Amino acid sequence: MIQFIVHVKKWFDRYNGNTYHSLRIIRIKDKEKLYCSWRYGYGDQYRVTALDKMIKEKWIPQKYKDKRITHYEHDNDYPVYWIDEGHGLKKDMMIWGEEL
Repeated sequence: MIQFIVHVKKWFDRYNGNTYHSLRIIRIKDKEKLYCSWRYGYGDQYRVTALDKMIKEKWIPQKYKDKRITHYEHDNDYPVYWIDEGHGLKKDMMIWGEEL
């Protein structure tokens, strides 16, 4: 059963060769939202960002702090639905605020 939806936006800085991401995390049961403003991280680094934010806000147990999000997902029947919106413009990432 899906408990969280994570929207991922990415931007590739061609000049410096770096990839950044920002997130919006929605908790299904009460429609509460968390935001992670843009930060460096390529590949699936956004999963680590989401895990850290959800632990900090006590949405998931602290025992997953030094583990991968896949451990939490495996232990809980894959409750996270990931929406990777791919690479877009830098300004698209600026919409979501708040620091991790």
